[in-house]
Amino acid sequence: MFETKTNVKLQDTDAAGVMFFVNYFRIAHTAYEAFLKSIGCGLDYIIRQSDYLILIARAEADYMRAFQLGDVITVELKVGRIGETSFDITTVLRDDQGRVGATVKTVHVTVSKQTAEKIALPDQVRRGLQSIS
Repeated sequence: MFETKTNVKLQDTDAAGVMFFVNYFRIAHTAYEAFLKSIGCGLDYIIRQSDYLILIARAEADYMRAFQLGDVITVELKVGRIGETSFDITTVLRDDQGRVGATVKTVHVTVSKQTAEKIALPDQVRRGLQSIS
């Protein structure tokens, strides 16, 4: 598992004072970016230097508890299935008491920059995923 923390900022909330639904996805993706960087495959590297991209093919979320301005959120990334060309990640967002506020599930697929066709997961990405699965 890969874990990080964040807090709910004013721009994350809606008129009712709770975190707007799309920001759960933003927080999950920010944690995913931090994970990629931790395994040496940051998005800056992927976009500027690699011959592949990692695209999100599917995203869904379940909301159990509303977060409010100032709440501290623990963000946990867990890898599910690791396939030949794709992988699944579940991101769990917890409040400071450990209660689940939401889960975000994403399916990622690697494609060639040149052809946009699916390609095998790069070894460095696969090893990084395996390290937290």
